Amino acid sequence: LSCRHYSRRGVCVPACHFAEGETREFAQGGECFECHPECERIEGNLTCNGSVRPGRGPVAAAAVTSPWVLTCPLAPQGADTCTRCAHYRDGPHCV
Repeated sequence: LSCRHYSRRGVCVPACHFAEGETREFAQGGECFECHPECERIEGNLTCNGSVRPGRGPVAAAAVTSPWVLTCPLAPQGADTCTRCAHYRDGPHCV
C-alpha cells in the first residue's frame, strides 16, 4: 500500500491521531499505530513516541516533519514509550 501521507489498518488517511481524538497514535514507516492503553492521553501533545524499546535493536534516524509528526523505526512499542502514564510507572513501564 502506497499512501500520500499515512495509512491506518490498510486505508490511506491524511494524518494520524497524534494530538487529538479518542485514541492517540504514533507513526512508524508511514503507518498509524495506537498508543499503548496505559499511556495517559495528553490534549494537544504527543501521548506516546513509539520508539524502540531499550535492547530491541538500533534506532534508525527519526524524522520530525511537524510538531505532531514523529516517524520512528519499525519496531514494537509498549507501555515504556508513553509520554505520561495513565495510572502508575513501574521502572520504565506504565502499569
